[in-house]
Amino acid sequence: MGETMGKPISRRALLSAASWAFAMFRTARPTWAEPGPTAFQLPFRHIHLDFHTSPTITGVGEDFRAEDFARVLKDAAVNSITIFAKCHHGMSYYPTKVGVRHPNLRVDLLGETIEACHRQGIRVPVYISTMYDQHVWREHADWRVYDEEGKPQGLRGPAAPLKPELGRVCINTPYLDYVLAQADEVLRTYEADGLFYDNFYYPAGGCLGPSCMMEREKLGLESARLEDRRKHTYMVMERAIDRFAAAVRARRPKAGIYTNGSFNMGESPEFLRAIVKNYSHIEIESLPGGSWGYSHFQMASRYLRNFGLEAQGMTGAFHRSWGDFGTVRNQAALDYECFSMLAQATKCAVGDHLHPRGQINPRTYERIGRTYRSVVEKEPWCEGAKAVTEIASLLNLSGPRANDSDIGVTGMLTQLHHQFDIIDRASDFSRYRLLILPDTHRLDTALRDKLASYVSSGGALLLSHESGLDTAGQGFALPGMGLDYEGPWKHESQYLEALEGARDGIPEMVHEMYETGSAVKAQPGTTVLARVWTGYFDRDYKRFQVEQTPYEKPSDYVAAAQRGKIVYFAVPIFRTYARNGYAVYRQLVGNCIRRLMPEPLMKAELPSTAQVTMTEQRGRRILHVLHYIPQRRSVDLDIVEDVIPLANASVAARIPQRPSRVYLAPQRQDLKFEYRDGYARATIPTINGHQMVVFEA
Repeated sequence: MGETMGKPISRRALLSAASWAFAMFRTARPTWAEPGPTAFQLPFRHIHLDFHTSPTITGVGEDFRAEDFARVLKDAAVNSITIFAKCHHGMSYYPTKVGVRHPNLRVDLLGETIEACHRQGIRVPVYISTMYDQHVWREHADWRVYDEEGKPQGLRGPAAPLKPELGRVCINTPYLDYVLAQADEVLRTYEADGLFYDNFYYPAGGCLGPSCMMEREKLGLESARLEDRRKHTYMVMERAIDRFAAAVRARRPKAGIYTNGSFNMGESPEFLRAIVKNYSHIEIESLPGGSWGYSHFQMASRYLRNFGLEAQGMTGAFHRSWGDFGTVRNQAALDYECFSMLAQATKCAVGDHLHPRGQINPRTYERIGRTYRSVVEKEPWCEGAKAVTEIASLLNLSGPRANDSDIGVTGMLTQLHHQFDIIDRASDFSRYRLLILPDTHRLDTALRDKLASYVSSGGALLLSHESGLDTAGQGFALPGMGLDYEGPWKHESQYLEALEGARDGIPEMVHEMYETGSAVKAQPGTTVLARVWTGYFDRDYKRFQVEQTPYEKPSDYVAAAQRGKIVYFAVPIFRTYARNGYAVYRQLVGNCIRRLMPEPLMKAELPSTAQVTMTEQRGRRILHVLHYIPQRRSVDLDIVEDVIPLANASVAARIPQRPSRVYLAPQRQDLKFEYRDGYARATIPTINGHQMVVFEA
């Protein structure tokens, strides 16, 4: 079959092309039982370049000059770029015998880009859209993803029948062979350095298309049950990801492999551990100007970097989000986002979108270049670095963006300058001195026993609200808490007063909790750290108060208490901190952490706006200090525009033995330091955005 040039393709022609190319893939596939991760090494300075271009746009690629394109990248210190084979529209950007070439493209955009970039020493993985293919979506109604109402995914708004934007195609159809045939064609034809399969995920309700429903019936699964649909979705996704990876390994055993959309915080930990063998690395898409926000990367990096593969952050070159033509990211924001990636022991990527005419924007790459040239200077202290942590927070796993409790604990620990990971229940708890279960973690038998074993081995726990209860919410499942649970708090207001032992830095007054939690009393031998005050009354039509009813008197209910190595908060303190930002909540949690862990990895005389992380290479530890302040300058967008330097910042890092040298990187400027009580103490003269301090063994 020759090029279709945008013409409709029949089912027979489509399947014929897919079968022809996929047969070649099957023949080339090596045999192995468990391929596992390859020897792939992730680069530091990557660009992810989109090119989603409507087939109705003319003049596509007319201004493209391959050598100029590659030279702009080289000048910007870029050493890797993902480019496009097939976009969301289903259009291919090379002379394809399998897919649909963009009807208004006259050059081999893919081939020329790969060759020119390789001449400049730039690595080039290739992008293939998977479940977004608008051409196939229109041509094959029975291949679409359908929801519980029998409606195809992709019809949106009042003009939906005429506007099928981003319709999702089900991979559990012959369409999978079509995608694999395209992948094999690219790998067979070009010297691609890997494949990036994009947008591979099903909606939360799964698929109720004919192929999925019939397969579930054969497997004895019930399509009317959400649980069965989710189980089947994971089966379909895992099976397809296996084949995606095999397609790459058959042609390029050491190439990069990444399937985007499936590997995120909200997926089942069991699913992530099952598919990670089919990834060469992990990419953490997190554009602060889009729906992610600045808190997302702080959470996602701390979770996903622990799956045994190199990880790479990904911000965007846009003011807001993908395809935001005619904007450019503030320089300070681009610096902050990329340097945050280094500070979280990940590597850097910036997303961009090529203009339809094929000319790269030199102004955008001037800014990227300034950031990436600084990354080049810092790489010697970042290559192979691993995060050093001592606290872990258990993820709530309620969706790809986590929830407010996760956001609250991440904000608190970051602002308190603690070193922490985010983990799931299958993680190794013994790696950490302190575990935090924020707000909503009821315990089944397996989790209860795992936590009890952790505490008996010397670990510390910090729990809040429903965390620690049994699955029915009837009482505490975890032994040794020294508390009696009476149920949810029944009144409108639940005030708290911090008591001796947890009051340091907190105004000596009664404080409002903007959300109520649990009614809990202390058993004898339990230390009460904060107590609950009640209001005068619960408002109704007889008794009215404009705002919350003022507090009246203390009660015998606890707001926070400690028994041995366990601290419990009876209020959803992490969720309400995320929603309200009241600094007293953070200070109270910080005081309680200090009771459980009096000698943290890091001590710093820094404002809460500074972010401090610790990484480790062989023979040295590196402290990253960042000071950039995102500011709400629009209704829904946090913006970083300025760098506010800090001067004479005192830091102390817990180091196993006296370091031979402490110095600033990349400046290599020695610092005076003292080593006392297991801590190396030094003063950083100036922090101008991002500063590394190296403690050399």
